[in-house]
Amino acid sequence: MNKGTLLLLFAIFTSGCTGPYSNTEVAAKGGNPLPVRVFRTTLETIPEVITANGELLAEEMATIGARISGRASKLHVDLGSKVQAGQVLAEIQRDDYEFRVRQADALVNQTRAQLGILDRPNDNVKAEDTAIVKQSDAALQEARLVYDTSAQLSKEGVLSRFEYDKARVRRDAAEAAYQSALAQVMQLRAQLSQRRAELALAQQNLDDCIVRAPFSGSVTKRQASLGEYLAVNSPIVTIVRQNPIRLRLEIPERIAARVRMGQAVDVHLQGVTLNRTGRVVRLSPAIEAQSRSLTIEAEIPNEDSFLRPGSFAEASITVDSAAQGLAIPTESVQVFAGTERVFVVNGDLLEDRIVKTGRHLSGERLEVISGLEPGLAVVRKAEDRFTKGQKVQVQ
Repeated sequence: MNKGTLLLLFAIFTSGCTGPYSNTEVAAKGGNPLPVRVFRTTLETIPEVITANGELLAEEMATIGARISGRASKLHVDLGSKVQAGQVLAEIQRDDYEFRVRQADALVNQTRAQLGILDRPNDNVKAEDTAIVKQSDAALQEARLVYDTSAQLSKEGVLSRFEYDKARVRRDAAEAAYQSALAQVMQLRAQLSQRRAELALAQQNLDDCIVRAPFSGSVTKRQASLGEYLAVNSPIVTIVRQNPIRLRLEIPERIAARVRMGQAVDVHLQGVTLNRTGRVVRLSPAIEAQSRSLTIEAEIPNEDSFLRPGSFAEASITVDSAAQGLAIPTESVQVFAGTERVFVVNGDLLEDRIVKTGRHLSGERLEVISGLEPGLAVVRKAEDRFTKGQKVQVQ
């Protein structure tokens, strides 16, 4: 094989090896330059973020049970029902508790009658104003009057010693009866307070026959059935509050110091295009020893209840909203064997740059982490036919 044939074969071989990472360089001279469109890389505001995975949790979750025992007479909600704070969830049969209220009220009126205040609007009464004490006081005054008269007559020799002593004993007995009347009134007042408390308790039990929602939310489970006898604290329904919803994240210790209260958190769910933005509201005071991570919580608006507790979520936390960086169009990047590169125009020749990209930004752009600097003329759309050293014409 002569020398000319070998040169011809070499030229054919090298012309077929022009892949993205071929070392072949097209001569700067000769051939028609390829038309390309370029843009200049400039620094722009690209917020710095850190990413983490976590779980969505209900802001509030409670299992509502029966505070009293009884048979479930009505159930107003079921799985998936939306409820408002104070809304009736269930009702317990009331008959027994109504009877207890009447009984307690009757005992209250009985004590009020003994105190002589049944016709009064309140329970305020002075011991001296009650009939019991007034009667004892009258008897005491009479006994004192008899005693004083007997003492005077005894001094004058008109009354015998026996009659004088008898008057004195009657006076002492009247004083003791007066003190006993005062004690009886105090006892009745205490009894009235006790029976008032018993009436209030009976009324509270009657009110507890109506089971209400403690907060607005949705029913996730109904445990009771209509007609079922419920013991005290028997669960009836479980409700959750989903707005705002809570996002719990584990942040690695090496970057945990950059997380602050109030930072923006963007939430992304797998298989869902809808994204939500919230704020960091809670930071754990300690690092978890086993996972070497910091637990944080964010609150995410969820008025439409689209986000559900228990869902797995990916989150991006904006740690520096004023950070500067470079961004390029997605179509400027050429990917081959897992390596990313872009083409820049230097004079009228192409140069390739190995780059590392980060997040997808708005407008079909990519964040550039490394490989480029400001002021470069980057080809707007990379094509497979481009090679390093190729002559181009900027349009």
